Amino acid sequence: NAGAIAAWDTGATGAGIGVAVIDSGIDFAQADLLGRISNLSTDIIVGRNTPTGTVGPEGQPAHGTTVSGVIASNFNGFGTIGVAYEATIVSIRADVSDCTDPKDKVCFKSSDLTRAIDYAIAHNVPIINMSLGGETQMGGQFEAALQRAVNAGIVFAIASGNEAGASPEWPGRYATDPRFAGSIIVVGAHNAANQMADFSNRAGVSAAAYLSAPGVDIITACDGTSCWRVNGTSFSAPAVAGALALLLDAFPNLSGRDAVQILLTTARDAGAAGVDDVFGRGLLDIAQAFQPIGPARVSMSSGASVSVTSQRFAYTGGAFGDAIQAARALQTVGRDDFERLFRVNLAAGYGMAPRTTANLLPAADRQQARLTTHGPLGTKLSLTTGATVDEAPYDLAAATSVITPWLDDRRREDAMVEFSTGRGAVAFWQGRNGARSPFTLGAADNFASLAQVDRAWLGAVRLGALTLTADTGVGDRAMPFQAREEDVSSYARFVADWAAGPAGRVRFAVGGLDEKMGPLGSYAPLDSGFALPSSTTFGSVAGRFALRHDLFLNAEMGWARTELAGQFLSLSETAVSSSWSLGLTTFCKQLGFGCESLTWSIQQPLRAESGTFTAYLADAPLEYFDPLTFSRRSFSVAPSGRQIDLSLGAVHRLGDGSAVNLRAVVTRDDQNVRSSPTALTLTGNWRRAF
Repeated sequence: NAGAIAAWDTGATGAGIGVAVIDSGIDFAQADLLGRISNLSTDIIVGRNTPTGTVGPEGQPAHGTTVSGVIASNFNGFGTIGVAYEATIVSIRADVSDCTDPKDKVCFKSSDLTRAIDYAIAHNVPIINMSLGGETQMGGQFEAALQRAVNAGIVFAIASGNEAGASPEWPGRYATDPRFAGSIIVVGAHNAANQMADFSNRAGVSAAAYLSAPGVDIITACDGTSCWRVNGTSFSAPAVAGALALLLDAFPNLSGRDAVQILLTTARDAGAAGVDDVFGRGLLDIAQAFQPIGPARVSMSSGASVSVTSQRFAYTGGAFGDAIQAARALQTVGRDDFERLFRVNLAAGYGMAPRTTANLLPAADRQQARLTTHGPLGTKLSLTTGATVDEAPYDLAAATSVITPWLDDRRREDAMVEFSTGRGAVAFWQGRNGARSPFTLGAADNFASLAQVDRAWLGAVRLGALTLTADTGVGDRAMPFQAREEDVSSYARFVADWAAGPAGRVRFAVGGLDEKMGPLGSYAPLDSGFALPSSTTFGSVAGRFALRHDLFLNAEMGWARTELAGQFLSLSETAVSSSWSLGLTTFCKQLGFGCESLTWSIQQPLRAESGTFTAYLADAPLEYFDPLTFSRRSFSVAPSGRQIDLSLGAVHRLGDGSAVNLRAVVTRDDQNVRSSPTALTLTGNWRRAF
């Protein structure tokens, strides 16, 4: 069916669309065509008045009957189904009995075909199928009738011929005649393996308007107990005629020429790449013809519009899990380049955030160089440069678009300048290609890392047991083959770190995130319409406490409040997010194990807890040409699940001074999605200092 099921699933059946079949007549009693044949069907030959036609070879129904069956056989529980099974067939019998070639069982005169076309014009039939052809042009009278039909908006599906020729026969070859181009598709035949049928005339000189459609082992003319199996381009052309009827039924704003252009544009490439002299534009693909061509433009209540493409370049932050993807509230309608109306789910424009387990991977091996100059009064100036080792085995983020789709595989490089005194320090860091900022202060690091900065500044001052630190950073974002978005994310943070000696230490942090592309690590290009410019304030408290001399408690709690306003999606209620972790670290030797330290931990990565997304979107109209109305849609920012990570890590010191780090993590509700299966992650690395 060349993908017709996809059209049927949208409700398109060809209902109300007439297809003129200029052929050898039709059996009005044919079981599979009951109710599908128009009372306008006629015999165009003067004085004959026999629209039923004659029986074909080997007892087959009339050729026009088998052709019509491909277009409009009923969906009735037996036999076959026509491509446009509720279309109306206007059979125009135009064959003559005095064929000059004894091999021909059915033949036509140009003058009769001329009157047949004029009959279709007179009765406003929008589509004409002509499963016929010959070796010579049809003459001036026929061409004039063809021009009248084109001027009336009629479109044609014409068989290319069964002579295995390099180019189509006539009248199919008129498809690329400048007078008629854009209103005719000439159709060849391919088999179930999408190979050109050996009998089919190829595209040749008509390649720009040529499609191939199924034409081998076609089932048609079923009567309830048996069917006919037929071959030929005669049965490929009506598949295209049926596809045209489906388009005109589903999209009543289309002209016939629009429908022709859509089928040619959406054909599936076959043979040599691009338009070629065998398959022409390619294989008929009705399913693709029922997809938007170009970006679907979704109208906003403000009068602006958002363009939706099949290429997904937008990702939500992990804190939101599947909150947007699972929302039904973002279903609306949009129009493509042909102004066709489509149902659109804007939620499908956002991909899921990278899997959290990617963050558990060890950092890539790095090469570093450090130059330090000492000055008066204990001052010190340092320059540090670093880069990932080529082909580092652990830098999976550099090799896969699944984990960090906005990065490519270029080498991570960075440099830092630091000036310090006995009481404080200032530093500037510059990185590129996804290098990680070294400013990890032990509190709110997870919030600062969301900005994925390329440049950062830090200042710190020590006041006895208290250290005050302020840092800020700015980041660009880029995806391979996409324009770099500059200065689209930034953070600023203030940390107070109080060291209580052996008893432990406590860190407090407050700060803010400004993200133009989307909140809490989201990625959506600014010109896509899916960007969600946001601002976030955050706070965190973290500590390490000695429960006894060989047992330490590590704890952190973070929270955030986010506001955003995108082109179609905003927050009507501020989003509140939280994260926490709790862990114990002990020395293995005290337990009799062969390791240096063991760490148990349980944590919840950042998760949106409350808040409401709101959008004002167009509702699907009851009738195709009804004006759009808009309604408010709201849904929670909270995802369906709550990710919890349980981990066990161990450090083993080896005799040569190197260390092996092992870690196992069990994750429930990965990516904050309730239906996610429990995940187990095992990581390990070996390091040695020189």
